[in-house]
Amino acid sequence: MGVIKLAIDFDSVKTNIYMLGSGMVLSEPTVAAVGIDGKDEIKAFGEDAKKLIGKTSENTKIVFPVFEGEIVNEKVASKLLTAFLRKIGIKSRLANVHAVMSVPCGASSDLIQKYSLIASNSGISKVYFVEAPILAALGQRLPLTDSSPCFLVDMAGGTTNIAAVSLDGIIAGISVNFGANKISTDIIDYIAENFGLQIGLLTAERLKKEIGSLYSNDGLSTVVNGRDIKTGTPRAVSIKAADIFEPTKIYYDKVCELVMAVLVKLPPEVSAEIRHKGIYFSGEASMVYGLEQYYADKFQIQVNVSENADMSVAFGGGIAMGDQAVLNKISIKTK
Repeated sequence: MGVIKLAIDFDSVKTNIYMLGSGMVLSEPTVAAVGIDGKDEIKAFGEDAKKLIGKTSENTKIVFPVFEGEIVNEKVASKLLTAFLRKIGIKSRLANVHAVMSVPCGASSDLIQKYSLIASNSGISKVYFVEAPILAALGQRLPLTDSSPCFLVDMAGGTTNIAAVSLDGIIAGISVNFGANKISTDIIDYIAENFGLQIGLLTAERLKKEIGSLYSNDGLSTVVNGRDIKTGTPRAVSIKAADIFEPTKIYYDKVCELVMAVLVKLPPEVSAEIRHKGIYFSGEASMVYGLEQYYADKFQIQVNVSENADMSVAFGGGIAMGDQAVLNKISIKTK
């Protein structure tokens, strides 16, 4: 059997796996339902486990093994990645599997070591680590060279990576431990405070995807069900996009501050390039309605959103996996 080459984006919210020669072969939530007997045996994973959030018995717990960019449960993370690999047909540990895995910008050696251990436990024989903004640039097929920098904002589920990058590496950048998940939790808090209704994570995510908007006067609406905070009984409320504009924009305004903080650190020549090219956005949270106009007004620079925003990093990993010279250049050197 020849070498199986993968690109893995093992994010806090979603796992995307790209296989060289086959394309994107998996895109599922990074979550598992496990027994509470101490063995952490997986009862359900991915989409099947996500459907169980808020609905499990006392014998089962929902585990998010990656939280805000950190590996918080190595045992479940290893078993979950193994389950994902089996789902795409890699069932034998004898298979010769090479993979590129994305890590947050400026990832610590400890975090890389944890990812390395998980990859090894899952049967991956050789792994390369590349910072997410570089892979996002490749995934958007940007003209990345040593002398042609680009400015990337990757809005993943649990992390946000902001960086000016070239093929030579990160020129200036930052990774913060919040992402699209923050929008959901802010919406949950806002609905509770302003509508007296307690909603769950899945409902908040549906709200975010169906009517989330950065236009303050957006009239799109939907009905949500939850528990009345005062009476404890089920209740339904009609929510407009404009109703959740305030909690939605909290995340985007914070990202704006961080982008500005990175921009001011750039050398003049790099700033000139970025002024010409604009800022490139990828990741789940970049898909919100109105993002281009909202940020164009704030930055006064062209805003570009990836066509396959939530898969850009994995696509970039696939491109890197297909070019060994590029992969050697951009991968993090580990001991």
